Amino acid sequence: MTTPTARRHVNVELLNRLRDVLGGTRVSHGTLDGISYSRDLWPRGTLDVRRGRIENRPELIAWPETTEEVSRILRICNEMRVPVVPFGAGSGMCGAAVPRRGGIILDLKRMKQVERISDQSNLVVCQPGILGAHLERELNRHGYTLGHLPGSLGTSTVGGYLATRSAGLAATYYGKIEDMVISLQVVLPDGTVVTTRTAPRRATGPDFNHLFLGSEGALGVITRTHLRIHLLPEAYFFRGLAFKNLAAGLESLRLILRCGMRPLFVRLCDEDDTATTMNELGIAVRGCLLVLIFGGGAGMVELSGRKAVEICRGLDGRDHGEEPARVWYEHRYAEHYRQSEILAEPETIFDTIEVAATWRDIEGVYRAVRGAVPKEIRLAAHVPHAYPEGCSLEFTMTGRAKAKKDLELYDRAWSLVLDALGKNGGVLSHHHGIGLQKDKWRARQQPVAETLLRALKRQLDPYDILNPGKFDGEPEDAC
Repeated sequence: MTTPTARRHVNVELLNRLRDVLGGTRVSHGTLDGISYSRDLWPRGTLDVRRGRIENRPELIAWPETTEEVSRILRICNEMRVPVVPFGAGSGMCGAAVPRRGGIILDLKRMKQVERISDQSNLVVCQPGILGAHLERELNRHGYTLGHLPGSLGTSTVGGYLATRSAGLAATYYGKIEDMVISLQVVLPDGTVVTTRTAPRRATGPDFNHLFLGSEGALGVITRTHLRIHLLPEAYFFRGLAFKNLAAGLESLRLILRCGMRPLFVRLCDEDDTATTMNELGIAVRGCLLVLIFGGGAGMVELSGRKAVEICRGLDGRDHGEEPARVWYEHRYAEHYRQSEILAEPETIFDTIEVAATWRDIEGVYRAVRGAVPKEIRLAAHVPHAYPEGCSLEFTMTGRAKAKKDLELYDRAWSLVLDALGKNGGVLSHHHGIGLQKDKWRARQQPVAETLLRALKRQLDPYDILNPGKFDGEPEDAC
């Protein structure tokens, strides 16, 4: 994989025009800032840094605080044909925030206000730069939750959730981010501000909100959103059960969801994940551990929990009581902050492969991914999200390459896995997005949709200024 070299020289005219908008303290062309914003948490970028390669540095970093400032910046950049990469917390795992062609990083973290919490309409209005943990803490103070609780809650922003079509750990109960969005305010590449209507539903043609959800900053910059909120659960039901094999655990989950029950959290581990991740937490269980946590009104929670346990026992699930689920719940975010520790070791590789498939196809996808990886790779898998139609699978990939072969092993493993997914009914991503990592395979899986996507990109962004290099097929007059 080759990476285009980013611009190195500062455009003085651009710098001065941005300072006219933001003042002198909210624009930077410093070397250290450029290095800091040259990547997100895509593990391949970390491997590059480990080799001493720091590429894709932006020319400037800008910190807007209002929609008007974002609009003025995009108008300037559209006129001058300067690339702009919207940036949240930089915790993405696929290279979506990498400034492939230099230009400007538009860091939105100063747009972090909770503008309003509506008790009457069960909505929160907020800006995109607020960290998920900060938004959740503010909602909790008022007795609410957003229900969007990704593992990266403390290091990810609302704008990042929207841009990648994120799903949190409680997606089985509350839904994914697209289920929570009521309306958006978006700045288009030419600086035009578009605001969708705030209503519980609309039948006015294709939903304009969904045009920008998952677009990874390539079609517009989201500057405000109305999101659906929920009352905090009154009660919880915790249970850990173990199965002899993954198939029995999957069938238990399928039956639980088919009966209309919706756990607040689920985590079904294969034998390797149980023996590593769970055992490291002090959960001494053999086989495939299923964590079930129900939340809501006290009566319904107890009824649902007991019925779910009955279903699991019917498939020879061994009941280990509350403790495994309570221990996992207390440490549910900890495992998502292991990348730096693991990749600090020379020649090691690490990543997470998160996919989704229907109940009919999920076991085949599991076997295909396991069978595809090179022998140097170790996999541990778990189901973090489950729905009536199917579930997601997340594989933790670790390995150690021979001398200076880490990038080669990493790329080969991913290529084999993505090829296998295309042949076995799995989608390329359930919640991390596409970025640089999977763009080529997206086009292969959905060629007609990809053609439409490129046409849409050309219409909205004819000069390809917004997050360029993330969609194949460049406009002729691209910057």
